[in-house]
Amino acid sequence: MDPLALGTLSLQSKYILSPMEEVSDVGFRRLCYAQGAGLTWTEMIRASGIVRKNKATLDLIDTHDPDTLTGIQLFAVNERELAVALYRLEQLAHSSHRHFMNIRAIDLNFGCPSPDVIRIGAGPALLKRTSKMEAMFDKLAHWRKTTKLPIGAIGAKIRLGLNQQEQDHKVYLRLVEPASRHLDYLAVHARHAKQRSRDPVSWGAIGEIKAIARIPVIGNGDVAGEDDAQRMLAQTGCEGVMLARAAIRSPWVFRELTGTGPALATPDEIDAAEREYLAIAQRFSTKPKYVAFHRENFARMRGAGAPVVPRNSNLA
Repeated sequence: MDPLALGTLSLQSKYILSPMEEVSDVGFRRLCYAQGAGLTWTEMIRASGIVRKNKATLDLIDTHDPDTLTGIQLFAVNERELAVALYRLEQLAHSSHRHFMNIRAIDLNFGCPSPDVIRIGAGPALLKRTSKMEAMFDKLAHWRKTTKLPIGAIGAKIRLGLNQQEQDHKVYLRLVEPASRHLDYLAVHARHAKQRSRDPVSWGAIGEIKAIARIPVIGNGDVAGEDDAQRMLAQTGCEGVMLARAAIRSPWVFRELTGTGPALATPDEIDAAEREYLAIAQRFSTKPKYVAFHRENFARMRGAGAPVVPRNSNLA
């Protein structure tokens, strides 16, 4: 496996599981990590929900497995909300939510294309507000220096702009210098927020960012397997590759990427993985919507039944 260092974390490979809504639960993350993923993420967590100690939000931080390297991705509106959420996170970790002590990284989400996120001026809507984003970077970096949680890496995931016009004006390049000063890495989904995952990807922008970044850059977008990953690494110079749809299609893609086996699992491997997934889901009371999605997905991987129609946008 090719290792990658992010902050003080030494990853087992440069291939990272993307945070995905209604997909990235503890059982799925464990499966991907066992196949060679270097780092895994919870789905995006609203900082406002942590501030309010909202149970539904806190339940999404299912970092129960200390053996799977896991970070949480936070969505915050401003640096004040972020600061309170980080304080609450640590407070809960030392009281009612001891499994929060397993959080090893924090990622700030500036890439979610949801209209609800954009409408309140967050996510990709912040990409041209460099000073506001830097204030959030600074707040996260300061917290990392003082927290007792074992946070090894902090970073952010961005898109190339809110729309084509912002991408054409290369607003994403403004963020590279402040990110390099405060963060350990920058993950780049090479599309703007109006694009869907089936729309053309702009890997060249990842290369532009890498050319001026002083921190590792992780590329994301249209990597279906080993050939795509190697092309992205070669064309952009990025240090890591983040996968979403490819990991849903087959978590064993990480095995292919790290050179330890084929991307497609045998029926026996799929059966064993599903049994382990369901045992973990039962043990940690995984939300039914996750379990339903993954049971359908295991069936699809076996070639049984109708193709999965996900209740999220990750295969759109």
